[in-house]
Parts: sequence; C-alpha cells; structure tokens
Amino acid sequence: MIAKMIDLNLLPALNALLREKHVSRAAQKCNLSQSAMSRILAKLRSQFNDDLLVRAGNDYLLTPKAMEIELQLNELLPAIKQLGRSQGFSAASATQTIRISSTDMDVLLLADNIREMQMQAPNLVLSFRQQSVDACERLISAELDFAITPLDNSRSGLHRQVLRTDTFVAVVEENSRLNSQNFDLVTYLSHKHGVFNVAENLIGRVDSALANIRQARNVTLRLPTFSQIPPLLKGSPLIFTLPESFAQYLATRYPIKILPLPFNIEPMKVYLYWHHRLHHSALHQWVRGALLERARSSELS
Repeated sequence: MIAKMIDLNLLPALNALLREKHVSRAAQKCNLSQSAMSRILAKLRSQFNDDLLVRAGNDYLLTPKAMEIELQLNELLPAIKQLGRSQGFSAASATQTIRISSTDMDVLLLADNIREMQMQAPNLVLSFRQQSVDACERLISAELDFAITPLDNSRSGLHRQVLRTDTFVAVVEENSRLNSQNFDLVTYLSHKHGVFNVAENLIGRVDSALANIRQARNVTLRLPTFSQIPPLLKGSPLIFTLPESFAQYLATRYPIKILPLPFNIEPMKVYLYWHHRLHHSALHQWVRGALLERARSSELS
C-alpha cells in the first residue's frame, strides 16, 4: 500500500496538537478556531491512518504512533525553520580546509595577511599548493578554492580581483660592480641569469619583452622556488629579474642590490581567482577579504 503524502502545511498544527494534547489549546497556539483545528485533526488522522489523540476525560492521550511522530517532529521542525536561512559565519569556529595555488613568493608577500587569518580563524587550515599553468582549470574542477596567478583567464564561471600590480627590476649581489650608471642593455645581456620556472615550456614576461626587441638572455640557472634566490645569489655574477615588490622584500632581509631594468616590461597584474560556485559562500568571502586586505597599499615589514 502506497503511503499518502503528508501535507507539510499541517505540520505546525500537528506539532501543537501533540504538544498541548488538547484541541482547544492547540487551536489557540495556532490562532485557529476550535472547529478549524478539529477539521485539521480529522485530516491528520486520515493521512496517518491513526487516531493520534484519544480522549481521556477532558484531555487527550497520545497514541504510540503519535508519540513516535512527536519525536520525529522535534528533529524535523527546527531544521525546516532554518531551511534557506543564512547560518552566519564565525571565523573563530571555521574548521574547513582552503586550498590555494600560489608561488612561495606570493606566500611570503602575504605573510602578514596569513598570520592575521590564523589569529582570527585558528582552526581554519590554509593549504598552499604549488602554482601551475592549469590552476584555473583546477578551480573549475573543484580541486582548488583559490588561485594566485598573473595568467589572464576569462573562462566562464571564474571571478578574479587584482591582488597586486608589479613592475620588474634586476637583482644582483650586494658587492656587485653593477650600478644604475653602468647597467645598460649590453651589460644585462652579457651576464648570466637565473630564473624562476612555473613550467619549462612557458615563456615568461621578461623573455617575451626581450624577444620584442630581438634579444635573449643567457639563462644558466632555473629554480623551482623564489626563496632559493638569496643563497644562490651571494658571491655570484648572476642577475635575477624579479617583481619589484619581492625584490624590496628580499632587500630588507638579505644583502642584495636592486637595479632598474635597461629595457621596458609591461607591469604585471597578479590576480586572485575563484570559481562562481564559491562566490556567495560566507567562508570564502571572508578568506577573499582577508587575502585582499591591504594587498595594494601595504608596506612590507
């Protein structure tokens, strides 16, 4: 026998009947007349194929079926009331894992933001993954929550915001004879260079700018992370061409010299990307705000 579909509109009245165990009092709770509540009780008895309430003097007693239903309603009704409501967001109670694709340079430049996030959300796990050229595809496939990258991607479903805008400079060791007066294009090209690789076959912004003036640099060192640059630069004739914000970060911590480039490179925009499925998530809105806070104007400590 196929069970009848329960009319959800009758649940508040059912709940009042089971709690009050009295038709008149239940009617008052629901702002209904006694006759209206009696008709509802008749419908409920028909739908559940059970008396639900049986008279005992001036009151009623619950049938075993009614007692079972009352227990179920105690769990069901609070959930129904919350259906579609925003639960609010508390960073202090967040326990999720947020997966972010970035370089180690991005992590270092966001160190103050990350420390502040960990103070406000001590149980939130920030899992930084190595940046890759397919980061935006990994956002779409839900492998990542965020991607920090200078790549320009306008695929449907992606949102982005500028995290920072950078110019480029040359970095050499502190005791290098190179200075802003003797550092020209010929000198730049005559030196050996170190670079950071996202992918072996990815032509970087610096090499593209040189190719536009029909030049190429002599790259003899390729590194997987930016943080390896300082120890490999010490006592070396190598030149690293870096975003200025990171060069300034290194200069506050290591003995290096920063020089202006003797050729033009378009400023680089670094974006924070995320997918539309997370766009309205309270948690992800908070993380976005925390990562972007002071991103353009903060001074590196």
